[in-house]
Amino acid sequence: MSVADTGKLAMALVDAGTIVIGTPTVMIGPHPLMAYAAVLANALKPKAKFASIIGSYGWGTKAVDTIAGLIPNLKVEIIPPVICKGQPREADYQALEKLAETIVQKHKDSGFK
Repeated sequence: MSVADTGKLAMALVDAGTIVIGTPTVMIGPHPLMAYAAVLANALKPKAKFASIIGSYGWGTKAVDTIAGLIPNLKVEIIPPVICKGQPREADYQALEKLAETIVQKHKDSGFK
């Protein structure tokens, strides 16, 4: 996000079927640039039908709650987040695979490509 083109991000959001916000925890909340991306998505109100959050934390996190609070205008089904403590472990990678499979299945079931 530190080098992302805001216009390209906006265009990608508008056409997205699912939005997955990936963020490390910074001072108990999402990274500021990812919070900005969430606010942008909320303002654009894309046609996405699903959303989720992936991330990591060290000692504590409110990143998921904060991100959820930043996207009230999105009329999406929230897919349970995948948040790991510290470095990801095998179970975390498996949870990410399951999230990806869930997204694919939801797109198939809803007609999204």
